[in-house]
Amino acid sequence: MKARVAVWLLPVLAASAIALVVSPGDTGDLAYFVHGAERLFSGDWASTYADPSLQVGPLQLLLFGGADLLADAVGASTARVIAVAVGAGTAVLFVSAARRFVAERGDRLVLVAAGLAPVALGLTFDAFRDGHPAQVVVPLLWVLAGFEARAGRAWRAGLLVGVSAGFELWGLLGVVVVVAAPRMTQRVRAVAVTAAFTAALFSPFAVFGELRMFEYRWQVNGDTLLGLFVEHGTAFGWQLRALQGLAAVGAGLAVAWALRRSVAALWAAPLAVVTVRLALDPVRYPWYWLALETLVLLGAVQLATSGALQAFMARKRHRPAVAADR
Repeated sequence: MKARVAVWLLPVLAASAIALVVSPGDTGDLAYFVHGAERLFSGDWASTYADPSLQVGPLQLLLFGGADLLADAVGASTARVIAVAVGAGTAVLFVSAARRFVAERGDRLVLVAAGLAPVALGLTFDAFRDGHPAQVVVPLLWVLAGFEARAGRAWRAGLLVGVSAGFELWGLLGVVVVVAAPRMTQRVRAVAVTAAFTAALFSPFAVFGELRMFEYRWQVNGDTLLGLFVEHGTAFGWQLRALQGLAAVGAGLAVAWALRRSVAALWAAPLAVVTVRLALDPVRYPWYWLALETLVLLGAVQLATSGALQAFMARKRHRPAVAADR
């Protein structure tokens, strides 16, 4: 029982302690998103997305707005409350995903180490630092959705992908994990649930206010792959975002289908999505790498605890003894 509690408690406590002790310095977009959350929690909520530059989903704004209210209630700093909420929350999500890979082998010590790894590597704190927890939350929700799809629970899989889109809209790219579902009808059902949930999140702003986030235009930076072929400063709108997303989904589907009989598909397919999305992005921000790092770390957990790897290591250990007997 104690070991089972430690699996969850140690990463949460460690992430929370770091959030409370470490100074974040410049918190980037955090203040801007908190301001957006304040509008969402006001009587003028319908105009939350009247500003095209607000490119995060309602669920992230709800998280920040709730943390802001809690901070006011207890007389604490909003940034600190958000830091603890994001740090502890991402630690829980990572353990939830990692235990699906590890728990089947019953090694709780390995699972504790896996849960502490994102804390030690700074992923839980960096998810808060720049105000973009979605970079860690979204890929973890995809992996959890993949396990639900693999178990035939299509509506849960679709809901988790929809929740990821509620943090940032690129979460929709996670539909690639529904390939893990045993039957085509389950895959279709999961995609339908994702679409319905995402529409339910954003449609109130379109119906009762202004939903202008799709009017935003990025500019191609010179330090990106696109910058090698497109003039610096070229406008990059949502039409091109859609093409970027299709390319990322195509790569993810290819990997998911190729590895559909392996549990590795549940992190490898999302990793392909994130890699292609990052490669084709018109801008390059430091927090973009968090999604990549999160999935690579989960992949390392799965590979390190896989039966195939353990069998290989066992064979390596026995070879010298066999040679000595000869």
